[in-house]
Amino acid sequence: MSRYSITTVFSTLLLLALLASCKTADIRSEYALQSQTPSDFEKGRALLEEAYLAMGYNQFANVETYEVKSVFDWKMPWGMMPMNALPGNKNNEIQFRFTPNTFDGQVTFLEGRKEGQTYGLQSWELYHQKDADASPEQINNKRYGWGLPTYHYVIEAPMRLLQAEIIRYAGQAEHNGQQYELVYATWGQDAPHKEHDQWLVYINKETKMIDLTEITINDFFMPMPAGLKDGTILVERSLTSQGMYLPSFVTIQLGAPKKQKKHVYTFTLTDYQFNTFQEEELYPLDALPSFGDSKPVSK
Repeated sequence: MSRYSITTVFSTLLLLALLASCKTADIRSEYALQSQTPSDFEKGRALLEEAYLAMGYNQFANVETYEVKSVFDWKMPWGMMPMNALPGNKNNEIQFRFTPNTFDGQVTFLEGRKEGQTYGLQSWELYHQKDADASPEQINNKRYGWGLPTYHYVIEAPMRLLQAEIIRYAGQAEHNGQQYELVYATWGQDAPHKEHDQWLVYINKETKMIDLTEITINDFFMPMPAGLKDGTILVERSLTSQGMYLPSFVTIQLGAPKKQKKHVYTFTLTDYQFNTFQEEELYPLDALPSFGDSKPVSK
């Protein structure tokens, strides 16, 4: 089991359970805590819109569906813990298929112990197909029900965050020698609350692109201690055939931004394909309401 013993892993898991708390994290910058002027709201939205255009996310207007391949790599000892939202993906290629500006999508395992299986989310209902010829069966699975919309949102965040109810300028920061403008985004109310997450977006002053984002994690599929309810998403981007700079290598860290090597896991996103399949393929379940970019109140 490498140099990490079973005792060490389970001791860590026990510690996480003992520390579990309902307390929410607060990632607002010092500037955001001290200033909420009308100009902060105007500047914040202007910066986010500038980043949206700089990365070509306006080209999603021409996209009905898209697919992308991915490989996840978990760092020890995190890989031994039950934190993986898409079990079976570790170092095995998978394929995501999504409808933009929704939470509807699928993940198909291209290799490994789940090769050929598909999990899908439609109108917040989860389903499973044992193989390409099998009929979808609705299931309850908190992991896949959390993972599918989360990774979907990570790809589209620069576009989706423009729909946030609160967007405002949050000051400046430096990370790894690069200067950034910060934009704070959330929903409902400005202060931390359980119903909505906070996003602190780092916009590169030179490229105008989003290189990283701090986020809170209030709805994880398993209990998490207060100290693990916020994280950082580091994003490397590549130009796609659709003219968009989309994530190609993503690093997930706990807490505030750190050096890249201090991570929990990473995943690649390669071979983006656009409008290569019919949208109806992502909607195999009958008589479900459409939620688009929103969530049902009961969820």
